[in-house]
Amino acid sequence: MGHAQLEQWVDLELRGYPDGADLPSYRVTPVVSYGSFVGSFGMQAPKLQIPVFVLPEHLREPYSAARMDQAISSYESLVQGDKPSTVKIEWNVALAIKYASTLTPDMQCVAAWMELPIGAIDRLLDCVKTAVLGYAIEVEKLSPDAGELPVGSKPISEERLTQIFNTHIAGNVGNVANASTGVTQTATVQVGQGDWEALRVYLQSLGLIEADFAGLKRDLDQARAAGPATSEKPASWIGKLVGKAMSKAAGVGVEAVAGGIAQAIAGYLGQ
Repeated sequence: MGHAQLEQWVDLELRGYPDGADLPSYRVTPVVSYGSFVGSFGMQAPKLQIPVFVLPEHLREPYSAARMDQAISSYESLVQGDKPSTVKIEWNVALAIKYASTLTPDMQCVAAWMELPIGAIDRLLDCVKTAVLGYAIEVEKLSPDAGELPVGSKPISEERLTQIFNTHIAGNVGNVANASTGVTQTATVQVGQGDWEALRVYLQSLGLIEADFAGLKRDLDQARAAGPATSEKPASWIGKLVGKAMSKAAGVGVEAVAGGIAQAIAGYLGQ
């Protein structure tokens, strides 16, 4: 029926989105990063969770969320047959060695990756199918013979097609998520320097119990006394707490949890 917005969206879904382009929210999903670490005397840790807090601030966003910008056919192939539970997206090796290695003082990170849940790919495919089906059903209701009319005919006005598009596609599949902005919104974390009570209450609000962060106050107080150059223990605690919080939180993005915990600990340290 010659609706420009629909044609553009279909083309992007079939061919993929350009690098750096705005993506629909169903094509952006929070991810967790892991790393493989080795140390002296045969010490190994093949899979440790890496909080994005170890990265410089300008690099945290790209490693907090995966941008699924390829053609939709490339994702369909991943869910056919014996599909894996996750898909690995490798980190830049130099970043893994330089920054992820700070997480463990006695071991070095030799490889790091983000794990994209296969459920996020299922959701992408479902969103597109639902959007197309909803659009087609609405058009069928308004013009039952639309599929049999000559090419280029306009059984439904452009304005009405735009309304249908906005209802079933632009609006129903989710808002656009820009690569340079956060994917989730988080509440402001208010923890002042040395305010253990505020930090404790915040951690409990994430579902953590005191046993989950036993020893945290001691380690943070030692780091605070030593100055900002000492970051190994705080970074290690962030990784532990994020892992425990994510196992108890439902429907919360990992970057929201990691960012909140990192902000709370930084506030306690006065950073």
